[in-house]
Amino acid sequence: MLKALAKWSMDKPLNAIIAIVATLFAPLLFWLGAALMALSILRHGAKEAANVVLWGSLPAFAWLAMGDSTPLLTALGASTLAIILRSSIDLRLTLMSASGIGVLIYFALPLLMPDVLVEVQKQSEVMLAEALKDNLDLWHSIQPKVGPLMIGALAAVQTMVMVLSLLLARWWQAAFYNPGGYSEEFHAVRLPVGYAASVVLLLVFGSNLPPLISGILPVLIIPLIIAGIAFVHSMVRMKNLGGQWLFAFYIGVFLFGPYLFTLLIFLALIDSLIDIRSRLKDTVD
Repeated sequence: MLKALAKWSMDKPLNAIIAIVATLFAPLLFWLGAALMALSILRHGAKEAANVVLWGSLPAFAWLAMGDSTPLLTALGASTLAIILRSSIDLRLTLMSASGIGVLIYFALPLLMPDVLVEVQKQSEVMLAEALKDNLDLWHSIQPKVGPLMIGALAAVQTMVMVLSLLLARWWQAAFYNPGGYSEEFHAVRLPVGYAASVVLLLVFGSNLPPLISGILPVLIIPLIIAGIAFVHSMVRMKNLGGQWLFAFYIGVFLFGPYLFTLLIFLALIDSLIDIRSRLKDTVD
């Protein structure tokens, strides 16, 4: 159904505007509108898709006026990433750019959602204070970082959603105009050593970082998580393991998210260092 909607939106600009407006206006479907917007840019280019983006974004501005900046941030973020991907034809560069956009979101959220963030921080501090009432030294050491980390977590979620919207758009584009192209591109994602190692080092020494920098860490790990997922997909394909393995993997992500995210970050780092996929491919060949 979603694929049919995307195909229909590509028939003509008016279709794309209607589809984007409808999905951005509907609660909880903003990610789909962002993906359709990114698809228009990937297919036609930023200049040709400008009217689609402009008119399609109107519901997102309406949500912003009502106090919800998420649809607008996701739509603009996915569109920016689509422009970067179309011009660079480099998915890993696009993923690293997503972390940069996520950092901007991190600094923008206190301005866009001040009341919500204050309330979230208060509730979080109350729960943590209660949980650590027998260890006041630990509570006092982490209290300054609660606010930045909460903002960072929200920015990371929005960054992940806009990246997934872009990947969905790229998958549609390949399915319609270049069958099989997306899997080759996604499976080859491997981050530069400099980026992967720098982020992991920041994670290792995160407890010693200033609160403001600590809050950015959840955003910076998003490209590593995506690269780790790409690694898993490439291994399943290389070993001809079948779709049931990917199904089990995503069930595991849903059930044991934080633990598997740590594993994915580790896999992305190791693959950046020694290119595991190429070594295994040579062994298979």
